[in-house]
Amino acid sequence: MRKLQGMALGVALITSQLAVAQEKTNNHLNPLSVRPINDSNVMYKTTLWRKIDLREKQNQPLFAKGSEITKHLMDAVKAGLLDAFTNDSLTTKLTLEQFSERLQIKEEGGGLSQEEKDAGFADTPATGGGDDGWGGGGGTTNAATDTTGASFSTPTAIASSATEYFPSQLTTLELKEDWVFDKQRSRQYFDIQSIGIVIPAAQTTLGFDRPVAYFKYKDLERYFRSNPKCIWYNAANIAQHKNLADAFELRLFHGRITKVSNAADRDLDDIYKSAREGMLQSEQLENKLMEFEHNLWEY
Repeated sequence: MRKLQGMALGVALITSQLAVAQEKTNNHLNPLSVRPINDSNVMYKTTLWRKIDLREKQNQPLFAKGSEITKHLMDAVKAGLLDAFTNDSLTTKLTLEQFSERLQIKEEGGGLSQEEKDAGFADTPATGGGDDGWGGGGGTTNAATDTTGASFSTPTAIASSATEYFPSQLTTLELKEDWVFDKQRSRQYFDIQSIGIVIPAAQTTLGFDRPVAYFKYKDLERYFRSNPKCIWYNAANIAQHKNLADAFELRLFHGRITKVSNAADRDLDDIYKSAREGMLQSEQLENKLMEFEHNLWEY
């Protein structure tokens, strides 16, 4: 009897140790990584944010007509196959209603939109004798005169209508990835963490990029591989289209670095005070990361 009790105690102890070991292993792996690297093997790591312009020639295979990557993402969310998040922290999920609302575009015929009012702009009705905006005195803005001299009133605003952006209008993606050097394999890895849809500035009333939703790349990779319609269009040989998951794995895209992890969480454009300098620093950063791996093990 004592022997059986001892055996049961030993089995329980081993099971407990395995559970602790498994818990420790999970704590040392990035849950967002497709191929996680144990923290003990990570010698160097930094996080990069990239802006992918789908209109660029290198990125056009991701944006083939009728098979836009943005279309696949939108359809997957609406079908309940993908979870959408509010930002690249990937902590707060968006409901289907919230996702649809973020895709809405309001077309207004006059006056200020709600976004412009929220940004601090205000309606300033013109009065007689004021500047009309063209360097001369202006009259009232609520009346106009035709060629016969008769005046007629004009509406200050037309009722707004809400429509949804087409996938072809969403030409910007934001990619967040970890640049990791694995000392066990003596090589670097680009570990994609998330991809987000961004409405480009040219499509917004306020003139700056507006994020729609972000997705775990681990979920995207699984969805892409399960859907044969998610293709990277190979114009050179249409018999050899690639799956979008393989296209990202092979780095068949171009994304300019817009931010690297820093204490102030500032973009390169903000740090270097201009978009031009930010772009130049982005190119230099690409070269530095490449040289880092190349020179690391030189003797």
